[in-house]
Amino acid sequence: MSYQIMRVGLFTVVASLGACVVDAGGEPVTATDESALSRGPASWTNTATLRCLEIGFFGNVHTSGCHGGGPQQWINSPRTFGDQILNQAINGCLDSNTSGDAYTLQCNGGAFQQWTVTDMGRFGFEIRNVATGLCLDSNPSGEAYTLDCNGGNFQRWL
Repeated sequence: MSYQIMRVGLFTVVASLGACVVDAGGEPVTATDESALSRGPASWTNTATLRCLEIGFFGNVHTSGCHGGGPQQWINSPRTFGDQILNQAINGCLDSNTSGDAYTLQCNGGAFQQWTVTDMGRFGFEIRNVATGLCLDSNPSGEAYTLDCNGGNFQRWL
């Protein structure tokens, strides 16, 4: 397994890179098939809004000012087709559906709870749902959801 240390703004991320992490051209970052971007607990910060992905009441997901607390701490773990993104505070997994909703549920290992994390270079990471093919997105109002991947900064996360 290969490890790479990345300095991203105020955060240092130690990542184990594998087949589920691809570069902007769609090629695997390393030749190993052992792991996706394993990290955490750490915050996911939206590059357009500089707000952090956070768990709210009843499992809803939104973004808010970054404070580093448990509701903003996520652990990426490799699964069969992508990463499971687990919220440390509630022990629930980031999930989505075909309607574009993003939320957390009890972890079940299903494709709707697996995400490919693509390194887009200096623009951050694209987080794409394996089951729907939609990308995790946000807006200045703090909403978090999934949409067709469009390459925009609202779909980039650090």
